[in-house]
Amino acid sequence: MMNEIVGASEMEPHPRDWNNARVGQWLKETGFEQYQKLFDDRNIDGGALCRLTEETLQREPLNISIADVHRLSVCIQQLQQRHDPSGKAPDPRLFPYKAYEVVDMEDSENSLESDRELLLGKPDDNQNTVYYRRAHSELRKTILAMMYGFLSHFLTSVAIVNAQEKLPDKKQYPPLPDIYLDNFAVIPWAYKVSESVILSLLALMGVIFVFHKHRWVVLRRTLVIAGSIYILRCVCVTVTNLPMPEKHYKCDRMVFQDTWSKFQRILVVYSGMGMKIGGMKTCGDYMFSGHTITITVATLTAIEYTPKRYRLLHVALWLYCFCGMWAILASHGHYTLDVVIAFYIASRIFMYHQTFANNLSLMRRNRKRIKIWFPVFYFFEKDTHGIVKNEYECPLPSLDAIRKFIKDRRVDFCLKQYTPFRHS
Repeated sequence: MMNEIVGASEMEPHPRDWNNARVGQWLKETGFEQYQKLFDDRNIDGGALCRLTEETLQREPLNISIADVHRLSVCIQQLQQRHDPSGKAPDPRLFPYKAYEVVDMEDSENSLESDRELLLGKPDDNQNTVYYRRAHSELRKTILAMMYGFLSHFLTSVAIVNAQEKLPDKKQYPPLPDIYLDNFAVIPWAYKVSESVILSLLALMGVIFVFHKHRWVVLRRTLVIAGSIYILRCVCVTVTNLPMPEKHYKCDRMVFQDTWSKFQRILVVYSGMGMKIGGMKTCGDYMFSGHTITITVATLTAIEYTPKRYRLLHVALWLYCFCGMWAILASHGHYTLDVVIAFYIASRIFMYHQTFANNLSLMRRNRKRIKIWFPVFYFFEKDTHGIVKNEYECPLPSLDAIRKFIKDRRVDFCLKQYTPFRHS
């Protein structure tokens, strides 16, 4: 029987000699039948299959789902090792499902032992160790991103209160000349439109966060991008105080009796998110527009993490975005410069962050430079490997998954109860 198996394996041609049909058959045998047509259309034979890496699987023209890249890469490595037992194929235990290749993610001259021990563990560990540690790392980074976002929001509230405390006198410092504000009258209800746009876009982002398959990555990136922009806004608002753009708007300089009253005002602004729709009045924080930041980041996030084929939705989102920015100007709540600068900075930082994150694994020579100049970005994205696919799922587990979970727990409990009796 053993001789028959050995003879069959010797008769099997080497994977490098496979044709397209045999590659498709192998994909079906390993559970990747959904990629048979893709590989056939790209004319991938055995030789091309053996040369595929995780980077080539994620890039054009394949664009394999990030959830399948690592499994497929491991299967290719195991296939080569099975036909070349004396070769240098990596131990598949070091690259289990959903593990990130730390060696490719770090500089070649840097020490990799600590990262390898952190993510990969010992070679004799269970293969699921990397998956659980990776999931724990993603959740930990998301929690840190939330703390970063809350911190930036608090600093923004502090900057708003300080700006209103140092608001220039309207009689001594009239509004600056502005191409829009000087030629169009104020529309009192326009601020309600702009803030309604913000709330509806935030609700859409909430839906994306809930149903996106990679929800933690999307949420983390959105918080980091928005938090970084708002911290920059805090600096701009603090260093320069501009006069009010609307001379008839009733918002006077605030005078605080003590530090506690000032802190209470900061908490009010923090809880109200600086929005006027709840009856809050703030002024002095003009360079640059916080409402425009929120509208821009929310719009770009919704466009980035929805399928590209939803073109009508994307066009509608852009129109909705510009409508919200027009409403900010129509209410005379900001200078035109505030809105333009806010849109430019928010859109550029969003684009740079997404571009770097999608191609960080290819920037090995510039990794140290990125680490120095963009420390926050590097910390949150250093383990990212490729483009995040726009895949959606129900966040609640299915009934079958719940039954399996309960069954597995019962089996584990029974084994733990039986083990002491067996060894006694």
